[in-house]
Amino acid sequence: MKAAYGSQGLDIITVNLDTDRASADKFIKQFHPTFDVRFDPNGELAELYKVQGMPSSVLIDRQGVTRFTHVGFRPVDGPVYEAQVRELLAER
Repeated sequence: MKAAYGSQGLDIITVNLDTDRASADKFIKQFHPTFDVRFDPNGELAELYKVQGMPSSVLIDRQGVTRFTHVGFRPVDGPVYEAQVRELLAER
């Protein structure tokens, strides 16, 4: 998604809730993600966005308003997520 829509303004930020930062750092070193990884061992962001399960996705529009949330991920849902991303990117 980042490769396809980054030039249109899509930004992807992941939030790692693990209390063991070393495990997260190992993952980052191994996989070199192309997105921003934030660490939140106290779960403040999870609480703010009312995360109900992991993984969760929160789609936020250009004005900072939460528009779509998803709990879990199934590849079959990918087209729905992508359509929502396109919808939000089309708004100015």
